[in-house]
Amino acid sequence: MSDEINQERAADGVADAFAATAILTVIVLGLYLWLSGMPS
Repeated sequence: MSDEINQERAADGVADAFAATAILTVIVLGLYLWLSGMPS
C-alpha cells in the first residue's frame, strides 16, 4: 500500500515541477517582451 502512495506522490511531484517551470517560463518571457519593448 505504501508503494502506491509513494508512486502517487512522485507523480504529483512531477506535475508540480512541470507546472512551476511553465509558470516561471511565462513570467520570464513576459518580462523579456515587456523590457525589450521599452525604448532604450
